[in-house]
Amino acid sequence: MQRYLQHLCEGADRRTKSFLQAQVLDPNSLQYGGIRGDIWEAKPTVYALATALAAYLNPGCSHFESGELLRAMKLAAAFVERTQRDDGSFDYPSCNFHSAPDTSFCFKRLIAGYRLMTGAGAARPELEELRDCFRRILRRALPAIRDGGFHTPNHRWAIAAALLQGANLFAQEEAFAESLRARAGQYLAEGIDCDEDGEYAERSAGNYNAVVNNAMLALWQETGNDFYLDCVRRNLTMMLDYIDPDGYVFTQNSTRQDLGRKDRPDLYFYQYLAVCSHEPNEAFDAAAHEIIRSNQARGDLAPDCLHILMNHPEMAAHVFSGCGFPAEYRRFFPRSGVLRVARPAYSYTVLRGKSGFLYVKRGALTLCVRLGESLCETRNFVPAQMDVQGNACTLSGEAQGWYYQPFDEPPATADWWEMDQSARKKKIACTLHTRVRIVEREDGLDLALEAKGLDRLPLRLELWLPQGVKLSHEAFAVTPPAGAELLLRSGKLEIRQGADVLRVGPGFGEHAFGGHYSGEERNLQGVTVYCNAYTPAERSFSIRVGT
Repeated sequence: MQRYLQHLCEGADRRTKSFLQAQVLDPNSLQYGGIRGDIWEAKPTVYALATALAAYLNPGCSHFESGELLRAMKLAAAFVERTQRDDGSFDYPSCNFHSAPDTSFCFKRLIAGYRLMTGAGAARPELEELRDCFRRILRRALPAIRDGGFHTPNHRWAIAAALLQGANLFAQEEAFAESLRARAGQYLAEGIDCDEDGEYAERSAGNYNAVVNNAMLALWQETGNDFYLDCVRRNLTMMLDYIDPDGYVFTQNSTRQDLGRKDRPDLYFYQYLAVCSHEPNEAFDAAAHEIIRSNQARGDLAPDCLHILMNHPEMAAHVFSGCGFPAEYRRFFPRSGVLRVARPAYSYTVLRGKSGFLYVKRGALTLCVRLGESLCETRNFVPAQMDVQGNACTLSGEAQGWYYQPFDEPPATADWWEMDQSARKKKIACTLHTRVRIVEREDGLDLALEAKGLDRLPLRLELWLPQGVKLSHEAFAVTPPAGAELLLRSGKLEIRQGADVLRVGPGFGEHAFGGHYSGEERNLQGVTVYCNAYTPAERSFSIRVGT
């Protein structure tokens, strides 16, 4: 662990250097002591302070006991205190004001910094002014967190964790502490949204899973209740099957802003470490080791968690015994409708309820499969049912062509926008039934497409590819620009990105209809290959790994 601790120290030093460079030092500025930005916000400064305190108190950091840093931290803490509203809250100025959730996120870092100053820095008189400032900010924040509300599922647990941390910190104020515990109890009474598979409601593998895990760890530490630790265990076990063989997190099922983003699992490093340093867990030990090892090997900025390891010495003292993520896995998550499979040569994911229902990955090359079917308001096949049996997965769904009928009685208004359109009867003119069967092979996938119930609808099998791929066919070889669209009428197509190759086909091209003129999803950042047929249609298509 020692060389990784040094890597974390280097990361803290780099962040602290940026903090020093980004500070506004003009005493006439409202942001005097804060981090330079276009809006007046405390959170970036709060987060930077926790890291800066770790760097100041850790002998392995170049900013250890730096007088310049101490002066800057005092300025920064004064800025945070000045930014705090009269009710104790902080704003998230892009959208949330008097925000209990954002105040709880600030509280998380503030109490971590405070615990550094009362733990590793307890005997340092030069920190007394800073400790007192932090304590005032923390005390003022708690009523705002207690009396406020929330927007998203994860906010509940950040608020509950902050309230229980605050109740323990200010336990001597018995009535106040009890009010914090009572409010936390109201949130916790809703039940934690972690299902048996370990997935939280927001399905955010790239970000909010880690945010909720952080809150669960805090709840466990404050209450001693292993129920919260078990939520973390289940989610981290799930996450082992959400890390692709190339080391990125699969995010295409997220309901939040990380949807489709390319994220490394670095946020989970200290969480895997927290569990495996508490109890034996070979898989978590290996995952934590792989995350920090690969982060260092890439030369990336270390995860921002030195303050956490310093507050939990058992994590810093952990000795790794393994290294790596699972090389192969197969797991079906029936509640969220996700099938995740990793094989030696490739990996793939099947999704229910998504227009991009299949992702195939060979190394760094990712292919997304969709079906375009323009029928009334429908633009894509979105599978409603998903059946997994052995090495086969079947997706199915239907789309209706409908038309409004005139009201049986004249409406009260002639204004279209004032009419209750939901009260109109509809005529169902046709129903399209679509079925896709995906069969796993050693070297790729076989797809069987079936669309029936309506004739003459122009169906589109769409392959969404990243920018920069090289496409080779017996009739051409091309590297298309971003936004390019090609129709594969026949034969097989080779898709190459660096050393990674997929071969797809055979193509079919009964028409050249590219979709409805409005409401279509377009792959403007990459390349789209179409195979088109009229319904009723039955087609076979394969995706194979090449070399």
